[in-house]
This record gives sequence, C-alpha cells and structure tokens, in this order.
Amino acid sequence: MIDALASPVINESSKGLSGRRVLIFDLYGTLVDWRMSIGSFITLHAGREFVDLFFECDIREVAHYRPYSEVLSTCIREVLRVAGVEASQELVEAFILSFAKSPPFPDTIHGLMVLRKQGFKVAVLSNTERRLIDITLCGFKHLFNNIITAEDVKAYKPSIDAFKQAYRILGVEPREVVHVSAYPQYDLIPASRLGAGTVLLDRGLGYNWSTRVKSLHELSLILSSSIDQ
Repeated sequence: MIDALASPVINESSKGLSGRRVLIFDLYGTLVDWRMSIGSFITLHAGREFVDLFFECDIREVAHYRPYSEVLSTCIREVLRVAGVEASQELVEAFILSFAKSPPFPDTIHGLMVLRKQGFKVAVLSNTERRLIDITLCGFKHLFNNIITAEDVKAYKPSIDAFKQAYRILGVEPREVVHVSAYPQYDLIPASRLGAGTVLLDRGLGYNWSTRVKSLHELSLILSSSIDQ
C-alpha cells in the first residue's frame, strides 16, 4: 500500500485536535498546485532559472494589502524584465489566468468530500481575490462551506488580522478551528499563536511541524481518531 494511504501515527500533538470541527485550508500550494502552474509558465516564457524570483517577489509584495492580481502583475513583470522578455499586456494577463487555473492535487477533491462526510465544516482562507479564486475552484467550489480571500479581510497572511477577520466572518473561536497548510510561515505559526489547531499538509517543500500529514486521506484518519478519543 502506498504511503498516502498508510495509517497515520497518532501522537500527542495530533490528540490536541480533538473537538475542533471547523477546518480552514490554505489554497495555493496546499490544495492546488500553484508551483506547477507558475513554474511551467515562467520556464516557458523566461527560463527555469527565474522561477524562484517570482516567489521572492510574491513574499515581498504581500506585506501590505492591494488586490492580488496587482501583486501577480508586478511580480511577473519583474521576472520578465530580469529575463529580458517584453512584458506585453497579453502575456501578463495570460500569467494571471494560468495562476488562477492551478490544478488540484490528486488527493484534494476526494479528500474534501470525505472530510465533509465526516461532519467537518470546511473553509478556505487564501491570499487571493474573489475573481481569481472563483476560477480556481470551478467545479469543486461546492465542497467548501465558506471561502474567504484577502480581498474580503483586506489583509494578507501571515497578518494576524487576516485570521481574526476570518474567525469573525465564520463566527468561530480559534479553539474550534484546525488550520491546514503546506506553509508554516503563512498559516500555521500565526494560527497556533491565536490558539487554533494546526496541521502541516506536506507537499514536499521541506517544512516540518508537530502534526504532519502527506495527504487529505491521512488528515481525515487523524481527525476521525481525535473524534473517537
């Protein structure tokens, strides 16, 4: 049996998830593969060596809120400028749409279905905007009880305010919530500081966390085990 379907190890940290019935997911990099869509586009139009430059720019540009389409435009223009490629309006718009069309990871859709069947409320808190997330979630948007973007809270993660505003919108307290993300620095660290439960969904980025799973299947097993305790 492959690792993704193996029974998880229930440790003391995962036992702390008991009683939390609201799951808040990061989206890009956690449920959909934005590194693939962005990396493929930049490799084709500029070169593989410029991919990291985009992500460095993205980190810098989300320090303060503005529409995420503007962040994407700024960063792809910077990449193309450094690569010596003309940043035509068509190329920039194509990049933004390619980002929005980032595909779900193979475990995402079925995993969300299972979690919903287990009775969890499933939400997204994402550093994006409504127009783009509607494109990304086309076909499986109905699997989420709530969808919250930076446009809704006027702040980007890891700002604590983004999380507080999300809790207010959802009508929940941190003690009711489990945050699931592939990125400790954007989601898990600030959420844990507020008292929420946290799980690292390992997408091969080299991060570690006290509770770590490799798929939504494994997450559903850990959460169901916490219910049974």
